[in-house]
Amino acid sequence: MNISEVKFYPFNFDKLDCPLWAYATVTIDFFIMIKNFRVLVAKNSGVFISFPLRNGTGSKLNDLAEFKSAELKLRLRSSILEAYKVYY
Repeated sequence: MNISEVKFYPFNFDKLDCPLWAYATVTIDFFIMIKNFRVLVAKNSGVFISFPLRNGTGSKLNDLAEFKSAELKLRLRSSILEAYKVYY
């Protein structure tokens, strides 16, 4: 599986105290699109990626997708971070 495209949708740049800086959409092999990755910036200027979530029971959030391969999850996270560094 190859990651063919990563798109960013900037969010809330005018509020520097907001940790959410962008949403990302990843396309795999030009056929599968995964939306709603979140690019978050920590107070110590570290950038990290949150995978798509959905509302569960009560106020609990659940993962939208389950990755059987840790390698794929790492590749997705790395690709988004690399594209983020180029984009911003």
